Amino acid sequence: MKVDYLIVGQGLAGSLLAWHLLGRGQRVLVVDPEEEVTSSKVAAGLVTPLAGNRFNIPDGLGERLDYARSFYWSAEEATKRHFFHHKRIARLFRSEDERETWKSRIAEDPEAYEKFSGPLTLDDDKIAVPYGGFEMKGGGWMDLPEFLSATRYHLLERLGYAIGRIDPDEVAIEENFVKWKNIEADGIIFAQGWQGNQNRFFDWIPIKPTVGDILDLAIPEISDVSHILNSGGWLIPKGSGTFSAGSTYRHDLDDPYGYDGGRAEVIKKVTQLTRAPFEVSSQRTGIRPVIRRSQVFMGRHPSQSRVFFFNGLGSKGVLNGPWHASRLVDHILGGVSLPDCSDIRSNFL
Repeated sequence: MKVDYLIVGQGLAGSLLAWHLLGRGQRVLVVDPEEEVTSSKVAAGLVTPLAGNRFNIPDGLGERLDYARSFYWSAEEATKRHFFHHKRIARLFRSEDERETWKSRIAEDPEAYEKFSGPLTLDDDKIAVPYGGFEMKGGGWMDLPEFLSATRYHLLERLGYAIGRIDPDEVAIEENFVKWKNIEADGIIFAQGWQGNQNRFFDWIPIKPTVGDILDLAIPEISDVSHILNSGGWLIPKGSGTFSAGSTYRHDLDDPYGYDGGRAEVIKKVTQLTRAPFEVSSQRTGIRPVIRRSQVFMGRHPSQSRVFFFNGLGSKGVLNGPWHASRLVDHILGGVSLPDCSDIRSNFL
């Protein structure tokens, strides 16, 4: 079997790459082990344009946000599925200092911040708003399991998906193609998440996995709240009084799943957001790939021109991932230079 590109992994990174390569007329085969629990299947999928407690506007935020919205709209049209949910985000200040930091940011450049923020319209006495807050524009959340499922069926219809696990030691690099079993491809792209440096091609990239816990809750007393609540922790309304809440960052991988401490940490975050009683219906845990500064990294292997890497999307992956996938495909197909901040060869060699 001959394809243009072989993609290892069908998490968020691999799925975004598949869409962009298909959009450029390439034939792809995505190989994934279909594990029940992965970081992409567990992740909240939050899109928060102004993240962190300093409220800085990242370089290129407007372009990346517009591109992501356009990309997801096109993918929804192609699959006749709905997975991206535009939601108002109530960013609640955690302290007086945080409120003053926000005021100083607005004063420095009111025009820049006007595009991404507005007055807080949240009005519910069961939501804790001791220091005020603002409303983030352009945010929301993506149902990642739904997106991954829609992408998988889209690939299956094009004979572009297979269940399996690619052992990098079984990948042969020839002069004009790469080969795995009976598959020949012009190139292979590794998009393996937290296991991305556990192969012979990219064992030199410093991935530090972190564990994250998310809880599913029933909070009937605030069933009419439609905002995503964000203040250290977060609450995403899912309808009918159900919410997702999170999250944690743990580095201990010895026993990552079902950790009671993670559950307790998320519960503490929830109690700081709402005074309403709640019940926990389930706990979900995933392992994230974290690379330097939680930055996306990608590019061509330094000595194997047909081997590529795409990883580190992290908590901002839904927002930034489509733009980065587009840059990588431009690089692979057209030789366009990658952003220096993301190029693996510029940063780790």
